[in-house]
Amino acid sequence: MKTMKLRKYVLPTIYVLIILVTFLSVSLINNHLLKNVTNYNYSKSIMKDVTENVLSEILPDKFERPYLSENVKLLSGFYSKDYDDESQKNSLIVYQNTYMPSSGTFYASQDEFDVVSVYDGKVKSIKKDEMLGDTVEVQHSDNLTTIYYSLKDVTVRENDDIKKGTIIGKATSNNLVTDKNVLFIEVYLKGKQIDPEKFYELNPNEVK
Repeated sequence: MKTMKLRKYVLPTIYVLIILVTFLSVSLINNHLLKNVTNYNYSKSIMKDVTENVLSEILPDKFERPYLSENVKLLSGFYSKDYDDESQKNSLIVYQNTYMPSSGTFYASQDEFDVVSVYDGKVKSIKKDEMLGDTVEVQHSDNLTTIYYSLKDVTVRENDDIKKGTIIGKATSNNLVTDKNVLFIEVYLKGKQIDPEKFYELNPNEVK
């Protein structure tokens, strides 16, 4: 009888022990995996920083576009006598029944958008243009100057040293374009106006 009673409790005890061992094993495995995941994420973060630093040293420097938003579109381009008739037609500015060739590029969006500096430089002047509103002129070097028109909420001051990508203000409407938020930018390279769309493709080290 005693033997039968003992056998009665042996199997449940074994089952309980098996469950406990299984539970402990799973817990240990999970802890190990979590530790590895943490180490992996930490290593991944370090590798990302190292990669970015290495790439910044290897890849050539480049100019920034003067806006960050993906909703900004080209409204009208730079006028050049070397461009085809269609491009020249689309780069004419009409103001008070007068046609004028565009000395820069218009970018527009129905949404408000930030305007940023295309490269490191110093704020040379902040003025108000009768036709295009507030303007900010940035001197990047003796050879390179950019001017940003149709701004509001200007965030920089004259003689400020700024970096590429620094927000200098927000695009707004003006007396020329009243139904959109627009940015008009002029680029002067070695004293001559150049097409901003071609300018972004240049290597800064070659034009400083």
